[in-house]
Amino acid sequence: MRRFRTIGMLFLTLVLLYSLIESILSLTGRVGTFNAIRRMAADAPTIELYGQTLAYTGTENLPKGNLIHVRSTKDHSKAELYQLASAPDNSPYVFVLKSGETYFKYRIPRAAWSM
Repeated sequence: MRRFRTIGMLFLTLVLLYSLIESILSLTGRVGTFNAIRRMAADAPTIELYGQTLAYTGTENLPKGNLIHVRSTKDHSKAELYQLASAPDNSPYVFVLKSGETYFKYRIPRAAWSM
C-alpha cells in the first residue's frame, strides 16, 4: 500500500510540474509541448512567421470565398497562409490549406501582457 502511495505522489508531482511549465510557456507567448503533440497528431505542418512558431488550434471547414491569400512563409514548409476576408489586418488567426475546403487554423502566440 505504501509503495502505491509513493508512486501516486510521484506521478501527481510530475503532472503538476508539467502543468506549471506549460502555463509558463503560455504566459510568455511560446508554443508548448502539448500544442506540438496535438499538431503532430493532426498531421499539420509546423509554421513559422516572423521568427515565431504559430500555435495550432484545430481544423475548420471554410468556403474559399471567405478567405484571402496573405503571404508565403520563409521557412522550409513553403505553405501559403490565408486570412479571413472579414478579419482585421492584424488578426491573430491564419489558415493553411489541408484539402478541399478544410483548413488548419493557427494562432500567432503573444505574451499575456502584450495583448
